[in-house]
Amino acid sequence: MLPKAAAISGVILAGGKSARMGTDKALLKLGPYYVIERIAGVLRTMVDEIVIVTDRPRRYAKYGDRTVSDIMPGHGPLGGLHAGLMQASHPWVLVAACDLPFVSVPVAGLMIHCAADYDAVVPRHRGYAEPLYALYNKRCIEVMEQQLVQGLGKITRSYDELRVRYLTEEEMSFVEPHLEQSFLNLNTPKDIIKAQALGAKL
Repeated sequence: MLPKAAAISGVILAGGKSARMGTDKALLKLGPYYVIERIAGVLRTMVDEIVIVTDRPRRYAKYGDRTVSDIMPGHGPLGGLHAGLMQASHPWVLVAACDLPFVSVPVAGLMIHCAADYDAVVPRHRGYAEPLYALYNKRCIEVMEQQLVQGLGKITRSYDELRVRYLTEEEMSFVEPHLEQSFLNLNTPKDIIKAQALGAKL
């Protein structure tokens, strides 16, 4: 577990082009709130600041404390994660993509609980790592920067050189009974219909 005095930054990655959705996923509405607004609201219960990584700062500025852009652009989510880690005020960073409308407080709490002695804590869901709702330490920056210089854009590739604590579905299910909802990713219009149905129940 992290020390009680440990401060955590929140980073929302909002750099995608939403090509498959055909509209800005972060500004889709679920009930009375935009997706990015929901994510920011959840993160604020756990972090001391919210940094939004985006190339459209005016669009998203009001949802975070500040916006930053990629330091090494053109590398997708890894470039955004690198920029968020670089610009965050605190050593630990809770990262969420802007198309995960139901990010879970209990899962984040479990990440924080398991973080000591690791460089990152990453959930595994349906057999796959979930690098875009995970906890990272600034110690990851050097490895990720080397990867970016080499033109290797897959976040999970950096895990081979980091101390990563993976959360199992069994562990997460103990604190969060709605894992399918927590890791629902908005990629297509069908996904937003499903999310709107879930959002109406909240």
